[in-house]
Amino acid sequence: MASPRVSEDLTCSICLSVFTEPVMLLCGHSFCRECISVSLDKQKNCPVCRASVDTEGQSLLTNHVLKSLVEKTKQKLQYRHDKEEAEFLCPEHDEKLKLYCITDQQLACVICRDSQKHESHKFKPVSEAAALVRGELQNIAQKISADTDALETLVQSQKGEVDSTKRRSGELKSLISQKFREMYKFLKKREKELTVKVNSDEEAGLNKMSKKLRDMEAAIAENRKLEETVTSALKIEDHERFLKTWSMEKEAKAVMCSFKPKRGDFQVQKIELSLGPYESHLQLFVWKEMLQVATPREEQLLLKNDQPSLMVSQDQRSATLNQLQETSQHCSSCYNSPSRHHCCGVHSYVMRNQQPSSTQSTATFAGQHYWEVYVGQHGCWQLGVPDIYLGHNAGTFYIYTSGRSTVLTVQGKPQKIGIYLNCPRKELSFYNADNMEHIHTASLANVSFPVSAHFTLGYPGSNNDPLVICRY
Repeated sequence: MASPRVSEDLTCSICLSVFTEPVMLLCGHSFCRECISVSLDKQKNCPVCRASVDTEGQSLLTNHVLKSLVEKTKQKLQYRHDKEEAEFLCPEHDEKLKLYCITDQQLACVICRDSQKHESHKFKPVSEAAALVRGELQNIAQKISADTDALETLVQSQKGEVDSTKRRSGELKSLISQKFREMYKFLKKREKELTVKVNSDEEAGLNKMSKKLRDMEAAIAENRKLEETVTSALKIEDHERFLKTWSMEKEAKAVMCSFKPKRGDFQVQKIELSLGPYESHLQLFVWKEMLQVATPREEQLLLKNDQPSLMVSQDQRSATLNQLQETSQHCSSCYNSPSRHHCCGVHSYVMRNQQPSSTQSTATFAGQHYWEVYVGQHGCWQLGVPDIYLGHNAGTFYIYTSGRSTVLTVQGKPQKIGIYLNCPRKELSFYNADNMEHIHTASLANVSFPVSAHFTLGYPGSNNDPLVICRY
């Protein structure tokens, strides 16, 4: 059809139809000859501008330019109409497309139905087929909409995690500043380094979450594009045109056959920012790095001696074994407690080739603990908690967890081992306490709390270095 502006220019303002034998008045306005003749019989004015029209001795002049334009427009409209009619004729049999082949998913005529090409195919009348396909598309549209809603929910959750990560980053920065103020003169350089680490972790975490957000939003955009395609098809009310249009949309048909919701492909990305033991023992760790006096929060652990072959010092800080034995320790705060359940779980016991049971509990207690053990040149030892510990045997370091041992690469040979127990995060970390180099972090996700500190000294051989609980 002609554009709205051209169509208006070709319309008589009296009959509101395309001009028939257009004529033009002296005022410049044009009308159908019959329409203006009837109008002028009643009143001698232009129906549009109300200008006076003198018809005596004058005849209405044909607007040849407008007439030519109207004829061309009518020819163009007729051509388009004929073309649209041809679109709904079978190209092979020149019959009207009244059937829909379910098997091939295309329009067909009655001759096509009986042809060999469509032998054994299933057909439905166009109206029934349109209703069937329309129903399937409506179902797909609902799935797409539901998937988009789910993705938008994930996006909101992800944005919440971004805000939470930023808040957590701020809390850690405040903690760093608070601790460093107490030793500001000595530690300005270290404060900057740790702040940079948090900023780096924050940036890395936000980059990951931003990427996740972009992926989710891209999936939403794709869904909306598909939804727009399906919705546009559903708006076509004419059955034949609907099926014809839809059968030509190969991409949309593929969506109908194989659309899969994307919300299951995404999970909200969470970033846990942490300073490790620096959060709860920042002064102690930095003091050790800088070899300066600080006020560390050390664990007051005591060795317990109830075996004749176990040699424990009077201050209960060191032990020497002449044969394979295992010992453990208490927090001093809960050592004399009958219940032993009021700290985060560093409890002591002595093991004699059997699993302890009296000090195990399924309760989980909050808290962060760090202690150091001097192992010296001893060739065989284990440190940690029951079932998860760092071990050393004849120069080889290994981590034992969940019944398996994994060899670790450790630079040098540490004389002191630092153990950091983070109960809230369920992590156990080991450090070379001589230079605070991180050795390994193990998960305590499958461990029941409270737990006991675990120590083992193997056969010393020619070296009889004691196991010593360090004090500062």
